[in-house]
Amino acid sequence: MTIIITLLYLLSFLLIWQFVGYPSLMAIVALRAKKSKPKNKDYSFQPFVSVIVPTYNEEKVIGKRIENLLALDYPKSKYEIIVVDSGSTDNTAQVVEDIIRQSSKPTLKLVREEERRGKASAINFGKTHARGDIVLITDANTLFDKDVLRELAPHFEDIKVGGVGGKYVVSNPNSALASSESFYWYIEVIMREGEAHLDSACTFHGEINAWRKNLVTVDAKMLTEDLDIAVQIKRAGYKVDYEPNAIAYEPSAITAGEQIKQRKRTSIGTIQCIFKYLNYFLLPRDLYSLLIFPSHKVLPMFSPFILLAIPNLYILAWNTKILITHFVLTFLVFMGLLAFLIYLKSKLTREEEIESSLSISSILKIVYYVVLNEYLILLAWKDFIFRKYSVLWEKAESTRV
Repeated sequence: MTIIITLLYLLSFLLIWQFVGYPSLMAIVALRAKKSKPKNKDYSFQPFVSVIVPTYNEEKVIGKRIENLLALDYPKSKYEIIVVDSGSTDNTAQVVEDIIRQSSKPTLKLVREEERRGKASAINFGKTHARGDIVLITDANTLFDKDVLRELAPHFEDIKVGGVGGKYVVSNPNSALASSESFYWYIEVIMREGEAHLDSACTFHGEINAWRKNLVTVDAKMLTEDLDIAVQIKRAGYKVDYEPNAIAYEPSAITAGEQIKQRKRTSIGTIQCIFKYLNYFLLPRDLYSLLIFPSHKVLPMFSPFILLAIPNLYILAWNTKILITHFVLTFLVFMGLLAFLIYLKSKLTREEEIESSLSISSILKIVYYVVLNEYLILLAWKDFIFRKYSVLWEKAESTRV
């Protein structure tokens, strides 16, 4: 009985830590960092940057994307745009060629993979054509604030920084499904900011990540290349930094089917990464491998099993007094930390953001998001075990606007 009760409290602690404890800790770190004297950026440090845009059938958005990148507030002689076309069957390449021909922009070039091999392969191919020591990876359906390069570049003056990620903002937060995902990204942003101040950000956003070209060869078998890149940089002994003022906007998928495919794929990629770097995390040598990655990525991949185990432990330890005590304590601790997290979030985000996230409809959407996500993680494990996945990926059609 003692073993069962101990397990019950241990598993409950892990769930509380994952959902509210760890985010609260990172929010505290981020808040303390904001209150301390900010580090002065040297905006005169402007290394040459190669912006790589992997594409597959992006004719609807690639023109707008290139226009956005050409308008960045950064010396035109200090960056290039490399569009990698991976065997598109539409007019993506033609659109890019027309822009090059009409504008004669020396900063823009098109390179072609003979066939579609996935985003990771496209990044590696783009790297071979990159002149810059720093590469910035982004998507065709993403839009940058004009200051993105200006904000990212100064981080690389520090030779210990191997990569830096920007902030991803959902550009359609008012759509029914996107609103729940938007709250998730608010918390995700807070965690990454705290992690970067503590040691290193756990991962990058696929929409905006810059890193030293010589540190990374993207694993073409990985489904979440952004996570794999971050771990590679950290294992090489460099810092993964985060820049909240470098903002990338991209729509969230607005259909349930598209969101399910995206989130299941992300979970499979995370599981891949856990097993690929298992020795690194079993023998931790820094806060990233000891605390940040296990809390941010490993625990969520096992939380569905914990949620399934707890009811079974209740049955095995059927003692009304013990179970009621456990339930009440767990509930009070969870709700207390959740309230604390919401308070911290209100200190780190705009008032209208926190108010909208506390409406009844928003709370119900968040609950739906969490429950669905736990189910999708189980499906991801099944597909991972039976190898039912592919590195080939196409962006959700509803995000091409």
